[in-house]
This record gives sequence, structure tokens and C-alpha cells, in this order.
Amino acid sequence: MGVGDWAGKLRRSADRLLSRFEDPLEQFELARRRQLDLLADLEHRLLLVRPGSEEEANLLKAKSDLEGRIAEFQGIIARLKVAESAGAADSAADRLEEEMRRLQDDAKRWG
Repeated sequence: MGVGDWAGKLRRSADRLLSRFEDPLEQFELARRRQLDLLADLEHRLLLVRPGSEEEANLLKAKSDLEGRIAEFQGIIARLKVAESAGAADSAADRLEEEMRRLQDDAKRWG
């Protein structure tokens, strides 16, 4: 199987896997884990090829591309986690404001 076939298979497999989930953070984390597994497989294949061969050059290019994708996914995951935390903080602040209003209303009624 050539590197192009391998990359296409990776894309199709990742697309099928990602379509099963709705949570974007979970999607990216699963895809990144899968890519890390593929990177380990690719590094193993690199150990088996003849140094200086065309196959080695193709595998090194695929490895570089995959490492770039993994870095992109890690950045996306970090941003999603920050957004999720900010959303949770906003939600908690909203609940606190609501509770404060309710307490003020109670104080006015009983005061």
C-alpha cells in the first residue's frame, strides 16, 4: 500500500469515526489519539525501510504531515477546552446572578 493510499484510508477511517459523535471536543480528541497511533505505526515502518530510498522519503513526508495535523488538533482541543471552561464559568455566573436577584427579592419582601 502506497503512502497516498494509506493517507486516504486514514482520512476515510477518521471521517467515519468522527461522524459517530456529536461533541466536537470528543471528536478531536479521538482523532488525535488515532493519529498518534498512526504515527507510531509510521515510525515503526520507517525502521524497516532502506535508508535513502524513495519509500523512506515518502514515509518521512507523511510523518511530517501527520505531526503537523496532530499539532493542529492539539491546538483545536486546547481552544475547545478553554471555550468549554469559559462557557461553564459564564453559566455559573448567570446562576449566581439569578440566585442573588432571588435573595434580593426575598429580602425586599421580608424586609
